[in-house]
Amino acid sequence: MKKRFGPSLYFATDKVIFDAMNHSKVTVDQVRELLFERNIIVSSKTSKDELTQYFSRLTADYFDHKRIGDKLGKISKRERVTYTEITNGISKDEIINGLKAVKEKLEEQGSSVDIDVKGNNIIATIAYDHIDYTEVEFRQVQPRDAVIEFLPDGSGGYIIRNTQNKFVDIAVDQTFAAINSEREEKIGSHRITLTGHTDPERRIKFFNSLINGIEDHQLITVTEAYCYKPQAGAISEDDEEKDLEEQSFVERISLKGKGVTKSFVISDLYDKGYYIVKVVWHAKPTSSMDADHYELEAQFSEPRDCTDFSYQVRCVVVCEEGKPTNKKRTPKSDEQDAIFRLIEAAAKKALTALEA
Repeated sequence: MKKRFGPSLYFATDKVIFDAMNHSKVTVDQVRELLFERNIIVSSKTSKDELTQYFSRLTADYFDHKRIGDKLGKISKRERVTYTEITNGISKDEIINGLKAVKEKLEEQGSSVDIDVKGNNIIATIAYDHIDYTEVEFRQVQPRDAVIEFLPDGSGGYIIRNTQNKFVDIAVDQTFAAINSEREEKIGSHRITLTGHTDPERRIKFFNSLINGIEDHQLITVTEAYCYKPQAGAISEDDEEKDLEEQSFVERISLKGKGVTKSFVISDLYDKGYYIVKVVWHAKPTSSMDADHYELEAQFSEPRDCTDFSYQVRCVVVCEEGKPTNKKRTPKSDEQDAIFRLIEAAAKKALTALEA
């Protein structure tokens, strides 16, 4: 029998049900519906708080738990992706065998893994549970999907593109370990990181090169920029010689608007030692005046060392007669793949320029 990890709600107490039904996602109409299913009719003037107090005192069965859990379930949003470049030769069979070894480990923990081979593309789709103990019991377990793709790089090698989070990063590292266990020469890997470039100006230069370096696309505007400055050392609370202004420290600053990287505000931040760790920008293909615009995002999840690089296509802004509208759509899979490849190439080029 497979062993599952994480919380399991065997019995919901009165308090658990009361807290769950008082969540903002549960409407008063939904509470009335649950009561009506028990042949209980309530006045439209009765408050939600009174209704939830009454319902939480009733005996709740499995189906009640499931209905409440479904109403409270988080909608899984599209996550950012990252990529790793394999720097030496590797065969398709080695990749498949490595993924199969990880598949066995993950399925022992209760996850579901499907490995699909399409030509030279090897794709592992993982269905797993994300655990968040900070949420109420009915929201602690969130089903998620993740993808690990081994894609030919055009020169006989492979790159790995995967959903970027700790769970999937561990799965990728385990795949490397499984492959290396059967090899004499260990496979090498290269990821986008600015760990060796601590100068804020160089980190700013990386993002400027990235957003301007998407091949065959023109930068339109930067709508969001998140700046970071690491604190040099701890500040003593007992140091009475420093006034409040000297003791205060702002680590992160977010700017939103239009053309934020050209504003005097961000210039002042640069002068004070802040650097960009996340940026959202709009770009359009140069091949057509009427082409839709892409809203793109790139960031380092670990801002101090600038590691865990990730990116995504947030949406496609629909254009009519060459002008952007308020209409947005989800990018098609082929569009997304093409943009991912361009972002990866631009990031690699920007990093190479810093190392030159």
